[in-house]
Amino acid sequence: AQLAPDIVRETKDVLTLVELEQILADNNQYLVVKEIDGIAVGALLGSITKTLERRWSQARLYAYLEELIVCPASRGKGIARELVDSFVYWAQSHDASSVDLHVWSNNDSAMGFYRSYGFSEKQYLMTYAKEK
Repeated sequence: AQLAPDIVRETKDVLTLVELEQILADNNQYLVVKEIDGIAVGALLGSITKTLERRWSQARLYAYLEELIVCPASRGKGIARELVDSFVYWAQSHDASSVDLHVWSNNDSAMGFYRSYGFSEKQYLMTYAKEK
């Protein structure tokens, strides 16, 4: 929320019970939580997406890393890498050709982590906002 306050809201509950049940019931969704001594210190939410072939694009099966969260006190301890490792393994076991994600351009620590993991920039997401 601090990186994009115009878009993201702070919240105490990340998922409602209904949202959690929907994710767990969907075989194309992946949710993993890292606990240390019974306390959640990190979580990753991802999915598998299949796009159809069109005249201008090829069919594609890819994984999308939707959310990666590690509590500030637990950062720098390999938790993010462990969570991403588990997602990459899951994605590969589902024959995903790649793992894609979006990251805020002003999130230097996330950009550094993803680069060190082996992710590379593929495209830029640009926004045009109507003036208020």
